[in-house]
Amino acid sequence: MSVNSEVSVPSASTKYLIEDSASVLSKIYDTDTAFTCFCCPSSWAKSNAAIHYVKKAQDSHFQYQGAIDRELFDRIRAMFSSTTHGDLLFEHIELMLAMFEELLEPKEIGLRILPSHYSISPTFHFQNGIVKMMSTLGGSGERWLEKDFVQYHPLEKNQLAPAIKQPKACDVNTLCNGDIALVKGKNWVDQEHNAVVCASPTFDNEESKLCIYIDYIS
Repeated sequence: MSVNSEVSVPSASTKYLIEDSASVLSKIYDTDTAFTCFCCPSSWAKSNAAIHYVKKAQDSHFQYQGAIDRELFDRIRAMFSSTTHGDLLFEHIELMLAMFEELLEPKEIGLRILPSHYSISPTFHFQNGIVKMMSTLGGSGERWLEKDFVQYHPLEKNQLAPAIKQPKACDVNTLCNGDIALVKGKNWVDQEHNAVVCASPTFDNEESKLCIYIDYIS
């Protein structure tokens, strides 16, 4: 996990936890924690497998809503079966799903596996939903802001909420290639104030990344 090469000092009232142990993810339940990140840098083989898969898949996105079950794992495994070191991609997503299920015990999830060449949601915005797990393979990942660095444009006529200003580059934190993070959303009851502001990964020319998102639905 990189935070502009340095981890910035967290807000006194809200915690953003980054550790090289998967156990950090369970701290998302703490009432003063908005963000937890398991720092697990991707290997060269896994990163290249992601890049090669994305180049081959083009815009063939995988979207799923339902339970975490054996059929889902079989579908994901089949996606990468013809990709060199595709088993590493499957194992990464399998790990994400296993940790998500263990921590949150969902009945239903939303899963998106997005071969990407450009930023899908480049504008900084609050996370909706209850909680989201995210990871990027093949390059740097999701960008996010600590609460103290979120600034707003003046509220305009007919707007229900003010738009978030584009932050300074020095205030933007970035997930590293392979990191797995959990972020709270606006629908976590009594935790609305801890919803995290995020934006999709940035892309250089002809860069390819595999972006993975798991949403808690019920």
